[in-house]
Amino acid sequence: MIKNGIVLAAMATLISTGAMAQESNSFNKNNWFVTGGVNTEAFMNTDGYVTATGKVGAGIWLNPWLGLKLEGVAGNTHLLSDSRGQVFGANLTYMAHLYGSKSYKPFNLNGVLGIGFYHHKFGDILEEYSYMNILTGNLGIQAVYNITPKWSVYLEPGITLQPQYYEPKHKDDLTVSAYLSAGVTYTFKDQFRHTEKVAKVKKMSDSEIRLMNEQLNEMRAQIQNLQNDLSQAKVVDASKRVILEPMRNMPSVTIGFDTMGSFLSKAEAEKVNDIGVWMQDHSNSIAIVPFADSQADADIETQLKQERVKAISDILTKEYGIDSKRILTKNAEDLGYVNKTDAAAMVVFLSE
Repeated sequence: MIKNGIVLAAMATLISTGAMAQESNSFNKNNWFVTGGVNTEAFMNTDGYVTATGKVGAGIWLNPWLGLKLEGVAGNTHLLSDSRGQVFGANLTYMAHLYGSKSYKPFNLNGVLGIGFYHHKFGDILEEYSYMNILTGNLGIQAVYNITPKWSVYLEPGITLQPQYYEPKHKDDLTVSAYLSAGVTYTFKDQFRHTEKVAKVKKMSDSEIRLMNEQLNEMRAQIQNLQNDLSQAKVVDASKRVILEPMRNMPSVTIGFDTMGSFLSKAEAEKVNDIGVWMQDHSNSIAIVPFADSQADADIETQLKQERVKAISDILTKEYGIDSKRILTKNAEDLGYVNKTDAAAMVVFLSE
């Protein structure tokens, strides 16, 4: 309502004397996690590669740029043309956020760098040896989709640097292989912590506080006067002729429009909504006094005034069920506003 609108406007000036709350997300440091997945080099066209391995592990995110993960690995390998071997081992991986480290996002991108120790079992496939222990290094990009703040899935393509364990004559030579890993991760804490920061603002001086108090007291007096005027107002039927000149001294609200039309902004429409709520609670009638910009064509000016009256009346009658008999229309010229050319209309609260 009108009273509430004035009070809210006054309260807005108090913002500078307090603190403003700002919501933000910050990375949860020292966050432990567990993970599980699969790994393959099956698309490599060589005499030896990992067909499929399963892996499980655990790790910790110390901060967005330092995550450590230790995984155990077990699975099958391809040897020579049609033979199969087994592989067992462990891999230690360093991880860092490349994208999505400042706030919670559905998609993150991590860089990974790892080192592994693997035990390959060949049985009697290779005559020279039945097993081999090797060290490997890997580099990759991990694309992560966060299902929830704790659960996520990832897809990780990358390259592995390792000895040619499948070639007896070249077992000391290094080769580069491509790999693809996929898995799921669960963190024991939310990946990002929701916080509410309070930003301190400049303290007001004593003179500024006194001025603000004076303005608030003046607003309170205006509110009280408006309430007194409205409580003493009587019902008037729109079909009755109203004495015009005293209307100039009655409580009124100015509704602003766009310069050349009858469009109501959100703030101006809220004023009309306040009037509609007030008229539902009181039996007073109102008079709408439209103004318009000066136009070379008088008919255009008259039409613009009518459209502005209709914009206000439609809200009151259609949205608040106000009887159209309680809504008068008065000419600005009859009230002495000879050169009133504002893009507005004045709503006057009537009494007999």
